[in-house]
Amino acid sequence: MSTALLPAGGRGAGRPVTWSCHWETGLDPGDHEAVAGLLRQSYAGTTTTFGRGHSWAGARPELRVLGHQDGELVAHAGLVRRFLRAPDHDASVLVGDVGLVAVHPGRQGQRLGAALMDAVATSLEGLDVPFGFLTCDPDVRAFYERCGWTALLGHPVRSIRVDQALEDDRRNGMLLPVRRPVTEWPSGPVERNGQEI
Repeated sequence: MSTALLPAGGRGAGRPVTWSCHWETGLDPGDHEAVAGLLRQSYAGTTTTFGRGHSWAGARPELRVLGHQDGELVAHAGLVRRFLRAPDHDASVLVGDVGLVAVHPGRQGQRLGAALMDAVATSLEGLDVPFGFLTCDPDVRAFYERCGWTALLGHPVRSIRVDQALEDDRRNGMLLPVRRPVTEWPSGPVERNGQEI
């Protein structure tokens, strides 16, 4: 995927942010270590762990969106294309499933999160998926809504967590219209029959 598809700008505290998008097979061990280090800092205090050079928690992303500032990795999101099941309609919907969204704790409050989600939206367009999808805890739902995502209230989400446990509706499903409008999303529950990123 071409990095030219990503936003050219993005500033935090007056310093430019360089955005890039990389296929998983294009990352080298140093890239994985930088991502793992950012994720360890961003997810500190959670049960999710990132070992040395291990830059994913559950399902391995196929695409990474990275933001560098002053040569340091300061923002990250992982994407993978998959089908979500809409059991009430006996149908599946292709999505770009987004996870491991992180901004360096020392760089928060500089609008890097919004810039990261702009880069994610551009990357989803490049993947030619109809929708973006993610799950989040209720306390960050408003952030994603400000970034153009719609909460799937009334759509219970069934998912396989990073620890392999089945999870029912603990977190909010969020939807981003990419190639199709939100009105085309099927009603009823949603099943992610694969491990979250």
